Amino acid sequence: MKALLALSNAIVHVLERIARAAGWLLIVLMTITCVDVICRKLSIPIPYTKFQEMEWHLHAAIFALWMGYCYVINAHPRVDSYTEALPFRIRAWIELAGCLLFALPYMGVIVYFGLDFLVISYWQGEGSENVAGLHHRWVIKGVFVLGLVLVLAAIISVILRLVVYLFGGRPQEQVNLQIGHAVSEV
Repeated sequence: MKALLALSNAIVHVLERIARAAGWLLIVLMTITCVDVICRKLSIPIPYTKFQEMEWHLHAAIFALWMGYCYVINAHPRVDSYTEALPFRIRAWIELAGCLLFALPYMGVIVYFGLDFLVISYWQGEGSENVAGLHHRWVIKGVFVLGLVLVLAAIISVILRLVVYLFGGRPQEQVNLQIGHAVSEV
């Protein structure tokens, strides 16, 4: 059980590092957006289409690279109104069943077809429909597929923690299992 928890912690560590590194893309996004807006207001000729496409590529990259980490820290949207009053152990069983029956198979299929989506885009040399747009559309598709792989890794990490908690007799605090209703201060 100690090895499972160590593997889960390693996955979480990698997800956190990727998410924190992706956070720096917010500064790049902010800079590109500001330059785009200022140049438009001052009528300075720049490749507006490339700037706008880069903005949505960065939005997609930030979202994709944060998805997995958000799942392991329970920062994703949930509907827990049915399980909120249940004991934690029962919620853990429900989470394990949900992960094994729904999340893991679904993400496995999505990643499988996402890789195909990426390869086809690469081999076709897909780019922007706009002549002045960005080339190599496969790059952002690859980042999105990477994000899906990160979610798959996050689900595996949560499953490992659930197994250690449910079958290893470790307390919730030691396993650092974050499931169910999350309370956050704003």
